[in-house]
Order: sequence, then C-alpha cells, then structure tokens
Amino acid sequence: MDTTYAVDKSWMRTKPKSTGIGPETNPCLLVGGRYGTADMIPKFGPNATFQYILNSQAMAIKVLSENYPIIVPPEHAKILVDTANLDHISPQRIREIEADTHHDVVSINNAWEEVVNEIYPAASSHINKGRTSADSTETAKALQLKESTEIIINSLENLKDIILEKAMSWKDIPYMDLSHRYDALPTTAGRPLVHYAEMLQSDIDKLYQTYQTSLFGKWGDATGNHHALTSIDVDNPEEIEKMYCEALGLLCMDAPAQTPGREYLFDFIEALGRASGTMANIATYIATGRGDDTNTFINVAPGKKVGSSTMPHKTVKNGNPSKEEQTMSYDNMLGGFIDTAHRSIRMAYARDLSNSASDRIMHEIAFKWGDEVIRNLAKTVYYTNLNVDRSIERVERSFGVVTSSPLMTQLTDHRKIEEPLSRKEAHDLTAELAKIAWDQKRPFIDVLGENKEIIERLDNEKLRKITNPLTYMGQSKEIIQTVYDKYHGQHKFADTQQTI
Repeated sequence: MDTTYAVDKSWMRTKPKSTGIGPETNPCLLVGGRYGTADMIPKFGPNATFQYILNSQAMAIKVLSENYPIIVPPEHAKILVDTANLDHISPQRIREIEADTHHDVVSINNAWEEVVNEIYPAASSHINKGRTSADSTETAKALQLKESTEIIINSLENLKDIILEKAMSWKDIPYMDLSHRYDALPTTAGRPLVHYAEMLQSDIDKLYQTYQTSLFGKWGDATGNHHALTSIDVDNPEEIEKMYCEALGLLCMDAPAQTPGREYLFDFIEALGRASGTMANIATYIATGRGDDTNTFINVAPGKKVGSSTMPHKTVKNGNPSKEEQTMSYDNMLGGFIDTAHRSIRMAYARDLSNSASDRIMHEIAFKWGDEVIRNLAKTVYYTNLNVDRSIERVERSFGVVTSSPLMTQLTDHRKIEEPLSRKEAHDLTAELAKIAWDQKRPFIDVLGENKEIIERLDNEKLRKITNPLTYMGQSKEIIQTVYDKYHGQHKFADTQQTI
C-alpha cells in the first residue's frame, strides 16, 4: 500500500448504539420474533398501551382536581393518580374484562375501579370523568409517538455522527466518484459520506419538526365539543384541555373531531419513510462497495459471520451484507406504510375505527424495527474499513482521462493560453484524445504529449499537473470539513441510550 495515503482512525470516537437484544430477550416482544431494541420494546410492549392510557387518565384527573377541587377532591385525585399504573392494575384483569366488553378503555376503567374500590370507593366515581374513550386513546397514541420519536432521533444522530467521523478519517484518500455508474471525477473516499450525513441531518430536522408540530392530545368528549365537561359545570373546558395537553408535552387542536386530525399521524410515518430512504441509499452504497466488483469496503465487525449454508467461501467477506439489505427491506416496508397512513387520513366524521388497528400495527413495526435498523446500520458503518489500495487503483485505472474536463477548460481560458480554442474545439479534441488513451490503455499524459494542438498551448509540467487524477479533487476535502463542522454533535435530546 502507498503509505502516502492512510486512514486517520483517530476520528472514530463515537460508538454505535447497542440494540440491547440477545438470546435472553423474549421473542414475543420483537417484531416477527426477531426485530427491535431494548429501548423501544417498553414503548410498544404488550401492556404499553394500557399504561399510556392510564397516564392520560391520571393527568386529566390531576388537572381537573387542581382547577375544580369541588368536582374532584384532591384526596380522591391522589388515590386515582397513585393507582393509575400496572403495579396496581393487573393487565391480565384488563384482558379478562375486555373479553366480555370488547372495549379497551372500558376494560381499563373497570379494572381500575375494582382496585380503587378496595382503597376508597368514593374516589372511583371520578374515573373517566368528563371524557370519552378517544380522549384517552388518542392522547396515549401521541405520548407513545412522542417517546418513540425521541429514541429514533437519538439513534439517527448516532448514525450521522459515525458517518461524519468516518468521512473525516477517509478525507485524504483518493476515490473515484461515479455518474450513471461510470467513472466520473476523482474525489476523496470521505466525500460521498458527507452527502449522506447531510441528508440524514435533514431527515432528523424533518422528524423533529414533526415532533414539534404534530403531537396532539385531546380532551373534548365524543365530538370534540366538550359536552361532558360542561355537563359537570366546568366553565372553561377549552382551557382545561390546553392545560392537560401542555402538562403532557402535547399540543391540542381548537376544533378536533372525536380525534385530532389523522393527518398528524401520517406526518410521522412520512418523516420516518424519508429517513428510511436515506438509510437505504447509505446501505446500498456500502453493500455495493463490499461487493467483489467494487471491492473498496471491507467489513471488519468482530465475530465470524457465515454467508451461506452451501458456499463456505463467503465467510471470507465476513458474511453477506445482511444488515445493509435489511435496511433496504425496512425502506420497502415504510413505502407501503406511507400509502396506508395516507389512506388512513380518511375518516367518517366525527370518528370511525377503519384506521385504528392499522395505526397500532404500523407504529409498532415502524418504530421498533426502525430503531434496530438504524443501530445496525450505524454498527455497519463503524466497522466498515476502506481498501486503500483498491480505492487508488480505481482512480488510476482511468489512465487519467477523467481529467479531460479541467484540460478542456484550460484550453479555452484566454488568461492562460495565447491562442485558446473554442469550447467545441476543446471538447472534441480532448474527447478524441481521451478515447485514444482509453482504447490503447495508455496514460492520458502520453497521448497528450503527442498532439501538436496540445503541446503548442501547454508545456509538459502544466499538463502533468492538470492531468494527475490523484490530485484533481476539486473542493472535496473542504466540503467534508464544512459538513463535519456544521452537523457533528448536533443533538436534539439528552442521550442516555447505551452504546456497544
């Protein structure tokens, strides 16, 4: 290997996040028995929706009691808030009741009432006071999306920072950029990575904007007009709803139906789908680089990876690019989810259930599997090494013809050439000479040195400088530095998630 070019590993400081999943993980908690992260499982576990509904109910009781203690005495509110959790209320009991009622919120309320009646029966009369079931389920859904989005954004930022650090570590290594799959212009190996990092930052910003503008709770009763609160003598129900949602970190509509507009739920799937498209591009880029034809990337992840049950030689490549291909698979799934979420915007006013089940299924898969995909992709990038010799070879294999563009520009520059050619003359001449070099497999500089039109205008020293593909990088290094300085370490939330 030419020691002039070396990877600077000192830039690799950020570790990829662990999925936290191992053989001991209950497969029933994972999507398809395989996919998920330990951080996301609690947000979509078998009992998670119960607890989010109880959280929304407890906050409603707290807000109502603080503003109308005559309606909900504080001592009653305390008992209800203290018992609104699955340590007191058995999930199994909720399911037993739901087997008869076929209604989740009624079943939660009945199971909760049984618990409260054992402590202080008078307090149980305030359960679900002034509310319809959608006030609980829609708010619970928003809380679930809120916490899940925070985790996803943290994971995406981890991936972005690792990509930026990898770009800096490869900043000085010549690399061949492609256009329409043909050799285009030389760059450095880190330059394509900052394109993906910048797009990831854009995806993160889009998801964060959705987090800020599309998380809506609700407390407006069956049609959004506060019939239930006004019937118990609450004279400022709109303010009560606003206080309730603000206390939960949510927005509220002025004019909801029985649910907030379903367009807000679409926003989250759309934003995830945008990010999944970027991740699929990253995964495709890495997988292509690992392939035998390109052979610029080497996976050095620890542990032996088996690539085939019948082709043992694939172990040499550290197995198949399975994590990259799983990323592409996730993007395929999100494409379908975007269509489903869009169709689910439709709703018979003020509510129907034609979209309820698909919401629950989509959100669990999109976030639980999505978080695993992001973390595995981060690990893939982290453990991707550059084949420096091959990277340089792909630049030099062009015989220098990829420098025909700056040569053409020089030949037309009246500031540097006494008798400049027209653009058409320069284009046609350099194209012809490039074809000769390519067809004869000769250095471009040698072919140029034989042409009278060229040597009359440019001396050998200038020609060698112009046509050296290993130094013709444009602003590649400067762009890498710019993107790194602008986006590395930008985090929307405090990050407490475990790294490997």
